Amino acid sequence: MMFLQYVAPGALIPILTLYLTEHLHFTAYQSGVVMAMPALAAIVAPFAASHLADRWLSAERMLVWCHLLAGLLMLILSSVGSYPFFVLLYFVHGIAFMPTFGLTNTVALHRVRDANRDFGGIRLWGTVGWLAIAWLFGYFWMRGASAQERLPHALLFSSGASFILAVFTFIFLPPVQKKGQRIVTHYGEVIRIFLKPEMLLLCLLTVLTSACHQFYYYGMSPYLHQMGVADRFIMPGMSLGQASEALVLGVLGWCLLCLRIKTAMILGVLAQGLRLLIFAFFPYTVPVLTGIGLHGICYAFFFTTGYLYVERHSSPSTRAGAQQLLTIMISGLGVLLGSWSAGWTAQIFSDVGCGRIDFRMFWLVPAMLCVLVCFVLATGFHERPAPQSEEARVHSPG
Repeated sequence: MMFLQYVAPGALIPILTLYLTEHLHFTAYQSGVVMAMPALAAIVAPFAASHLADRWLSAERMLVWCHLLAGLLMLILSSVGSYPFFVLLYFVHGIAFMPTFGLTNTVALHRVRDANRDFGGIRLWGTVGWLAIAWLFGYFWMRGASAQERLPHALLFSSGASFILAVFTFIFLPPVQKKGQRIVTHYGEVIRIFLKPEMLLLCLLTVLTSACHQFYYYGMSPYLHQMGVADRFIMPGMSLGQASEALVLGVLGWCLLCLRIKTAMILGVLAQGLRLLIFAFFPYTVPVLTGIGLHGICYAFFFTTGYLYVERHSSPSTRAGAQQLLTIMISGLGVLLGSWSAGWTAQIFSDVGCGRIDFRMFWLVPAMLCVLVCFVLATGFHERPAPQSEEARVHSPG
């Protein structure tokens, strides 16, 4: 499930900016608007999906329907060249697709005994899927013809992955809970969890870090293209980030036995800021590949750890809603802010005559934001222990 879940976006997101600017000839700002559409959809869609999953459909069946619709819409998008129509359809695609991240987390967490021990290893397969499609499409498929001819096929690969996952989920992942036994999310309890001071701060820092992360996805493919890297090497080059992510996720459980959640998240933000500075000041092959390789620490140590922190403070009745709310912070507000900001930043630092972007200034904008996030996280975030469950309190010797 996790493998296919991340193949679908992994086929398109790394080269979406390049596809929009080089193939569809959208401006830098227009490309930022397009990339913000799924994030705008993600602000509303995950809670709607969670509500439906609680009351009428299991998370497993909701995942099936979301991927069927997402696959169909992506198939239609592959033949769209009009900017307004592309923006509209990509937004609707986001309505269908963005809830699937939270849904797959919920499906996985329903099936594990120890989230801290097991979830990182399960989530690792999503990274493997992203890595696999980077090489399958980005290197092997793209090398077979010109980039202009093969770039649009990324949307077809993404569509196919969604269709396959829908079929796989329907056949191999039956609902864990029957309709009459299903735990209904109590949204009042979910909101109370996130109204705690440390959770409010965590949400704000998550949004800002996600925005910095989105600068990477917006800028990397045109950055490598501007460096002179052949298009067929862009996705394989970026896949070094997913390779490192797979390694880090594989040892994340062990790391969290040695590190506090707060310490792990600080390391994630520091790695993010460091690689942005590398991109800004060392635009050469080896340093850039090194910066891409820091992706695993950036993602797993901050975002995956954030999901686990929310899991620790959730109950069975709030788990799905809490995971969806954090997904809104990461994939909704954060990506929305990052996409618009990255589009504007690229537009501001673009040479009108030749269209080249001053990437030193482009990368310094999110790098400075990482410095701010790291400072606030280190000085203002107070990690709290997970509350005892009702069952643990009943059996406690005290």
